[in-house]
Amino acid sequence: MRDNTTTDRGQAYTLEGFISAMVVLMALLFALQSIVITPTTGGLADRTVEAQMQQETQDALMIAATADEDKKNLSEMIRYWDHEDEEFQNADDNGQGDYQATSDSDSEFYDEFVLGEIMVDRFTESGMSYNVELVYWNGSQGEYESEDLVYQGESESVTASYTVTLYENDSLTTDSNMNISDEDANYPIPPANDDEDAVIYNVVEVRISIW
Repeated sequence: MRDNTTTDRGQAYTLEGFISAMVVLMALLFALQSIVITPTTGGLADRTVEAQMQQETQDALMIAATADEDKKNLSEMIRYWDHEDEEFQNADDNGQGDYQATSDSDSEFYDEFVLGEIMVDRFTESGMSYNVELVYWNGSQGEYESEDLVYQGESESVTASYTVTLYENDSLTTDSNMNISDEDANYPIPPANDDEDAVIYNVVEVRISIW
C-alpha cells in the first residue's frame, strides 16, 4: 500500500512538472512573438508612410519647378527677394526674414508660390510641419551654406530636394531691373565662384524637411 501511494505521488509530481514546463514554454513563445512580430509590422508601416510623404514632397517640387502659371515657380520663388529690407518679400513678422506658412489665409508663401499652395493644401491643412531650406555653395568660404525660406521648427523628418540653376543675368522677381548678381541686390546667395565671365551664378538645392 505504501509503495502504491509513493508511486501515485511521484506520478503527480511528474505531471505537475510537465504542466509547469508547458506553461513556461507557451509564455516564452508568446513573448518571442510579441517581440519579433509587433515591431516589424509597425516598422514596415512607418517606412511606407515615410516613403509616401517623401514621394508626395518630391512630386510637389517637380510640379513647382516646371510650373507656368500665375504663381511663381521654384526659380522665381528663390529670387523673391526684397533688396531694401534684405529679406524675402513680405516675410512673416518673425525677425528671421523668412516665412512660417502656418495657414493659407495670410501667407505670402501660399499666395505667391506654386510650391506654397501645394504644401499648405496637402501638409499644413493635415496638421504637418515642414521647413524649406535653400542650400548653396559659397565659393569665397569654400563650403556649403543655407538660407531658410520657410521655418517651422525642428524634428525628425523626411526630406526631399530639387536643384535650381541660377544665372548671372537672372533678375530679382521683385525688381526686374536688378540682377541677383548686382551688389545693390543684397542677395543672400553668393556666386559659386569669382569668375566674372561665368554664365551660371550658382546652383541651389531647394530642400524640404517634413514631419
